[in-house]
Amino acid sequence: MQPHDTRQNGSGRTQPGGVTLVELLVVIAIIAVLAGLLLPAVQSARESSRRATCANHVAQLSKALLQNESAFGSFPSGGWGNQWLGVAERGSDVQQPGGWTYAILAYMEQKPLAQVIEGVNAGSAAAAYATLVGTPVPQFTCPSRRGGRALPLAAGATFKTGANTSLAITPALATRVDYAASSGAGGSCPPLEVLKSLAADPSTRVTFCHATGGGRSGQGNSLTLPLNAVLNGHAAHDGDHLGACGSCDSPMAIDNPTTLADGDTWGSQSLGQKMARSDGGIPDLQDGVFFRMSRVVPAVIRDGLSNTYLLGEKYVASDLASTGTDPGDKNPAFVGFSPDNLRWTRDPPARDEPAVSRATVFGSAHPSTWTAAFGDGSVRSLSFTIDPAVHRALGSRADGSVVKIP
Repeated sequence: MQPHDTRQNGSGRTQPGGVTLVELLVVIAIIAVLAGLLLPAVQSARESSRRATCANHVAQLSKALLQNESAFGSFPSGGWGNQWLGVAERGSDVQQPGGWTYAILAYMEQKPLAQVIEGVNAGSAAAAYATLVGTPVPQFTCPSRRGGRALPLAAGATFKTGANTSLAITPALATRVDYAASSGAGGSCPPLEVLKSLAADPSTRVTFCHATGGGRSGQGNSLTLPLNAVLNGHAAHDGDHLGACGSCDSPMAIDNPTTLADGDTWGSQSLGQKMARSDGGIPDLQDGVFFRMSRVVPAVIRDGLSNTYLLGEKYVASDLASTGTDPGDKNPAFVGFSPDNLRWTRDPPARDEPAVSRATVFGSAHPSTWTAAFGDGSVRSLSFTIDPAVHRALGSRADGSVVKIP
């Protein structure tokens, strides 16, 4: 039998041994040090798992886009505008008012959700569309940013819907999407050089920002000139961008066409005819794969599918991710042409941060990387410090740039 641990006190008697305060403090200190060492490792492991899930979402979305292209011969349209939602009877082409997010539901095991708005009328549209926009889609959410719940919409927000009704619905809650398709390298204001290949009436007047300090918003003069005057003097307008100065860094909030009939008219017009309209055709001149009323086939992606962004994670101000009030995150996932589900590569990608709006750029909630899918279906983790010139080139489907993807 082992003897008990005993100690003698001052009277010579023995008493059971104990733990001194110093020993206890030492043990606590050791535990604190170990916890301090382990916690970052645990957090890193959790973030690694979340990042892998997010990359898997990007891969699933890109596969759905490619399956849509395989089925219909072209990638889904970017939709009509931020006031329009998907219409079940209108496919995924130029005539579809909703965004690519609605067009691919059937290829993401979400066909029942896509069908909930089939055959709606004035009596059933509101409830059907509330179900559509309010149902979370797991593949639309990055776990590093937020849960998949639906978020509130701004008071008074209304949306145009339905092939059989002109009813404007006002849902209270709507799911958002953390991923955006690539609309091009030009940002909200495409480079003026896109007009060089535009067959249009030379008397068509266009508004553009004349670059006196780099062509960025606030740096230049807004000019409105006939198209032939601009093209004849193109050398004097290198670096200029379509659209008025002051608008190029703002989200492109397009609320036209205003009716289904008007949208169908738009879809049948040439780019020159669209530019001649008083409400403008700038959104139809994007050089990415998805833009307003786009119908992009692989053959026109002349830079190569493996050298062109298909979609990627989008930037959202971190303090607004749970409120749905970021300028590029305020509308339902299924709206048409909008920074809610489309982004540009004019500016570099960025990590989410509080109180900073970047409604036109790609980015993520991850510490140092964001995930992008390319036209060939490959998925890559890219750094926020990617060369800006390379990033811009990857956003354009046919700029002729030779780039090395990091």
